[in-house]
Amino acid sequence: MEQQSTVKKKRFPLLRVLAGLALAVLLGLIFGGEIPWFSDTPPIEILNDMDDQFKVKPQVGSTFYADRMASRELVPNTFPRNGVLYPLDKSDFEFVDSIIGANPLQRTDFVLNRGQNRFETMCAPCHGNDMHGEGTVVKKGFQQPPSLLAENSRGLTDAHLFHIISAGQNLMPGYAEKLPVNDRWTIVQYIRSMQESKPVE
Repeated sequence: MEQQSTVKKKRFPLLRVLAGLALAVLLGLIFGGEIPWFSDTPPIEILNDMDDQFKVKPQVGSTFYADRMASRELVPNTFPRNGVLYPLDKSDFEFVDSIIGANPLQRTDFVLNRGQNRFETMCAPCHGNDMHGEGTVVKKGFQQPPSLLAENSRGLTDAHLFHIISAGQNLMPGYAEKLPVNDRWTIVQYIRSMQESKPVE
């Protein structure tokens, strides 16, 4: 008579797996600083993940200079190498048309694509990609700039738009030091193309 061999099936160690996962999560929280050993002492940092860099953080004064500024003021009447000094101040609106003149760039696909790229990089955080003035920083509490699709924005000359981009207006800083001259003109062309394709607000 043949004997039947009984093979005992191995059961999946569910409890051990769950206990291991719970321990891994606990250790992750502890070493990640979420559970600082239930005390007021700083958490143990295996890798500080660049948290403690010698750098100036936003809205925090520098301790390197006595006046607590993070960098030095620009030397008067100087500009970057291969740069072009913008000749007007923020309030010089009456001179913009006579000094700056018309947009020297033709509205080609390359110019519009470049203008869109520069606008979405430098201008959209405040003005938004759709130019309504509801950019990311506005949604976080920053003062809303005017819509570039409004009637008064459409009434500005190209030179006036170029001047605002270069020197700034009200709370808006100037971008003459951050954007080359041609890039500023491409932004003007892109704004004009958007104004022509969108309804007046």
